Amino acid sequence: MAIWNRGPSARGAIRADPSRSARMDEYVASQIGEDDPGVALSIVKSGALVHAAGYGLSDWRRHLPVTQDTIFHLASTGKQFTGLGILMLAEEQKLLVDDPIGKHLPWLSGFGPRLTLRHLLHHTSGIRDLYDDAGVAEVLARARRPTNVDVVRTYEELGCPMARRGLKPGDEFAYSNSGYDLLGAVIERLSGQSFRDFFRSRMFDRLGMKDTFSVPDSRVRDRRCATGCVLDDWGSFVEHEGTDLDDIVGSGSVYSTAMDLCLYDRALATNALVGAASMREALTSGTTNDGNLTNYGFGWYVGTYEGVRFADHEGSWIGYISYICRYLDHPLSIFVLSNNPQANLIEIANVATAAYR
Repeated sequence: MAIWNRGPSARGAIRADPSRSARMDEYVASQIGEDDPGVALSIVKSGALVHAAGYGLSDWRRHLPVTQDTIFHLASTGKQFTGLGILMLAEEQKLLVDDPIGKHLPWLSGFGPRLTLRHLLHHTSGIRDLYDDAGVAEVLARARRPTNVDVVRTYEELGCPMARRGLKPGDEFAYSNSGYDLLGAVIERLSGQSFRDFFRSRMFDRLGMKDTFSVPDSRVRDRRCATGCVLDDWGSFVEHEGTDLDDIVGSGSVYSTAMDLCLYDRALATNALVGAASMREALTSGTTNDGNLTNYGFGWYVGTYEGVRFADHEGSWIGYISYICRYLDHPLSIFVLSNNPQANLIEIANVATAAYR
């Protein structure tokens, strides 16, 4: 079945190879109770959608099942969209990835000319990350429901702090959500659009990803949106209370479905969003100042598995977890979305790799 088919036949679970799908069903069922928060899984092999199914519950209180069309927060796997947004603007000659951050966000000129967009993309900027308790308190002190404007203002008013004294851009790899929030602010400023509208018009609508969106969006209350879940002190599933930071975009603000991500995968495979050179750059590891590889591109971890190149990312946010893996030499892509804090999504993807490679 072609992955761009979104007609009625695409609504039921898809198991193109019954024996391989049975292997996946058996494994996921062994990990996810039918009355527990669940998992949505889709697998694309050589451009064809070969497996798409849901397991467990999207809302365990109302007993609503997960399907391949259930909407989940992508958490940090959404960083790859931010990386693509920067590359789109680069192809339009609105920026260079080696531009200093202060060129496009002049309030941050205090970081100096050596801290570039590339450093932020590769997590080698060295800036103080604002997602620890003290940093969150600083941001919330400036707005009850902050946006990227408030993040930029926080950095400006704190004097553009680095993570520690003496650290220079490029010295080390240190994963930074705040760095990608600054990239989200760059996308908004240079495009003249909100992050949500930028990706809606340039990606999601174009590709037919009708259930994919960035916050803020009323669809977070859609009945098909899974309920984010955590474990309480007694090991019971409870709904995550949410966060006042969820209107900040760039580090992970996108919701999607296992089916929509197959459409996205086809666009990546055919260079429909950015050119081949830009995609190569997105999937190329950064380096530190001493020449060591970071094994991180533009929103993707990159590496090899049994001699085959892959790009992947996982995420966790407000009771949702996600994992995306794309093998680059033998086309195979695996998308695993969940609201079950006990699910091991990477292991599910490893079983899929063994079944479908």
